[in-house]
Amino acid sequence: MSYNRFLFVGLGGSGGSTLGHLKNNIKQWLAENGQPTDIPEGWQFLHIDTRDESDIGSDLQLSANEYVGLIPSGGMTFESVQNSLDTKRSLHPDLETWRVDPTDFPHSLGMGAGQYRAVGSAVALNYAGKIKDALEGAFRRLNGGGAKASLSTLYTAVTGEATENESPQRIVLVSSL
Repeated sequence: MSYNRFLFVGLGGSGGSTLGHLKNNIKQWLAENGQPTDIPEGWQFLHIDTRDESDIGSDLQLSANEYVGLIPSGGMTFESVQNSLDTKRSLHPDLETWRVDPTDFPHSLGMGAGQYRAVGSAVALNYAGKIKDALEGAFRRLNGGGAKASLSTLYTAVTGEATENESPQRIVLVSSL
């Protein structure tokens, strides 16, 4: 037995804030169990949001490789995102039923999608490649040689029991939906 490997993915501002709180709680648990408060490699975090930088609060900060901001620095309009999606003809039929009219969201996306799920979904679809790259990086870390070893060492230190070095992989999506 050993601890499971986890990839926690926070979607949007609320998802990212929840990840920050979870990470803080894990660090507290580690300290309470007499362990270093560095999160083991077997527990990965990834916050995906429209904003170019995280806004979850300085006490909840995730590291640079744990945050993916989709909108370039300086922001862009939702109309620009919609226009970009319009050029991806293979996606077009799937988008017809839920896309938001850009005139209904005339704000810069540099401050986020403003709790508009369809706006966030359109931005995510437009930047799917960037999300895929970030997820692949998190999976590489999760499946790297140190991930299972770090959890095995932690399990033995906390429980006093030997491990079988088995560590199933779990994925948890966190959002405000």
